[in-house]
Amino acid sequence: MKKQKNDSGSSFKIMYVFLVLVFVAGITFLCLSAFIPKKTDNNEDDKLSTAVNNDSPKSSTESKNNESEESGENPDKTPKQYEDENKDTSSINASITKNEVVGGKYLLRVTIYEILNSGSCKLHMETSHGDSLDRSANIISVGADSSSCEGFDIPVEGISNGVYNFTVSLSSGDKTGSVKGTIRI
Repeated sequence: MKKQKNDSGSSFKIMYVFLVLVFVAGITFLCLSAFIPKKTDNNEDDKLSTAVNNDSPKSSTESKNNESEESGENPDKTPKQYEDENKDTSSINASITKNEVVGGKYLLRVTIYEILNSGSCKLHMETSHGDSLDRSANIISVGADSSSCEGFDIPVEGISNGVYNFTVSLSSGDKTGSVKGTIRI
């Protein structure tokens, strides 16, 4: 009879230790979740949305492909390189890849989706109050299939604060294009 009492007492002790460990783990989790701050994006005020603006109108083939991509359909696994032979070759396809204020400087980067060995990028920024700023940079080749504006690093000291609408006008030979966006300085 004694042997059975020891087994039930031993089981009770194991169960008690297990419950104490679960309780300690729960308290530890609650304490850690209360003291660790949630991650937030501190630069949200410095960034505003940007938009890509190509001056060339979309063909019906391009709009159909965009509609099928948005609906989740993928008719071809590999894109056709030269799909539309009537494509406007005088337009530069580009987008904004960096648009933010960091360390007292406004940084703006524009990627061009083709190889251009020369040309210029002209930045024009303007607020609703009429304050404006103009800068220019050269187009440089940066990869096997892309180019870029050299970049705009503009110190914000001396520039009036506010929301700026900007346009980067691109030109290389007989090709032109532009991208537009906004930034809060």
